[in-house]
Amino acid sequence: MPEITTTAPSTAQQPTVDQLAERIAAIRETLRERMGCPLTDEELDQGPDVLANLYALAAEKVRARGQLPPPEWVRGQSARGR
Repeated sequence: MPEITTTAPSTAQQPTVDQLAERIAAIRETLRERMGCPLTDEELDQGPDVLANLYALAAEKVRARGQLPPPEWVRGQSARGR
């Protein structure tokens, strides 16, 4: 059986700073247009890290099944809040 290895993504596979900025701007514009979100960029930057919170909730469910060790940080505290 061949050995399975993992490597970090190459620089060519990772988005550039400009690409990330464009993606964030597009997501925020969609949020404002389709959901009527009145928050400014500054307010969105100060908000919780939703993706980190979703990962924490998913990990908590897996942990409840006994498949992960205890968390390093408290649920509800985003990765930014560490």
